Amino acid sequence: MEVIPQNVPSAEQGHQPLTKKECREIVTPYAFMVADDLLGTPLASPWRRAAAMAIDGVIIAGLASASLLFILPVMLYLCWLRYQLKKYTHLVLLLLATFLLSTTATVAPELISEQKDVRTNNLVDDRLDAAGSAALAFSVLKLSRDDCKTDCIAAELKSSSQQLAKAGVPAADARQLLTDLLEVTELSSKAKKALLERELKSYQPADQVPAAVAEAVPTPDANVVSTDSAEKPWYQPSEGTQSIIGWVKGILADFGLGFGWAMFYFTAYIHWAHGQTIGKKLLQIRVIKLDGKELDVFAAFSRQGGYGAGFATGLMGFLQVFWDPNRQAIQDKVVSTVVIRLNQPKRPLHH
Repeated sequence: MEVIPQNVPSAEQGHQPLTKKECREIVTPYAFMVADDLLGTPLASPWRRAAAMAIDGVIIAGLASASLLFILPVMLYLCWLRYQLKKYTHLVLLLLATFLLSTTATVAPELISEQKDVRTNNLVDDRLDAAGSAALAFSVLKLSRDDCKTDCIAAELKSSSQQLAKAGVPAADARQLLTDLLEVTELSSKAKKALLERELKSYQPADQVPAAVAEAVPTPDANVVSTDSAEKPWYQPSEGTQSIIGWVKGILADFGLGFGWAMFYFTAYIHWAHGQTIGKKLLQIRVIKLDGKELDVFAAFSRQGGYGAGFATGLMGFLQVFWDPNRQAIQDKVVSTVVIRLNQPKRPLHH
């Protein structure tokens, strides 16, 4: 009969351990116990995890674009891992998949679609460039830090406001974007409103055009291509996208997160590469279960599905690594994992 392997009352105390079936019928503490070998192990910092995810995101973008520069290294590394463990069936299937993918792949990816030379009659371009988008993304991360207090929040809000004004974002859209930024802070509603109104009081889009000038702009002829139908770079929000969270979701959807390559990449690497994607290996961090075991294929697949839950919660599922005691994001809680830092000494549990 299968029994819970650890943290159960001992027979010396006159108790018989519960079976796994019995533990699913009542509330027990056994499912949440941490392996003794893991206690005191340093956890990966949120910034290190974010950097690893950024690397993995670029790799997934390259895979989704059918680039040989990404497909060959990713697939051949998996082949090498299977060869080391003498999993020859997996090796043959991976080599066959690599060959088939290589026949339809291109040499270099087109991660960024360059904007064609088009004429437009738009008076205000409400889309951010790459630098502005990156600055807003870093502001979200910085504002979510515990040590970012009122002065830090005000400085980040001002910096974000200047980026939006420089890009010519209308005041109404800027209000919504800045409101979204303040949502990740712990300020009171009154303090958020005061900061927002103070910043918007002097807000002036850089390319705001007077009405008289707007009326003088000629209507383009039918042969002129509209920017609405032109191909836009990945870093520019689509028409009508005003929320930062919606913009991030759109980028990750284009990269294929939650589907296809991302599903294969996160599942295969977490399961076959001992809890390390390429990004995690470069940053020297690793995913491991709380019981100290590596993830099986089902657990790895379930964990990558947790990324979808993170976006469904408005990114809060990811940001909770800043305040969770074991730095568990929502995908970690799905399968009871933690992300640990490698090559670091253990620390005592007391001072």
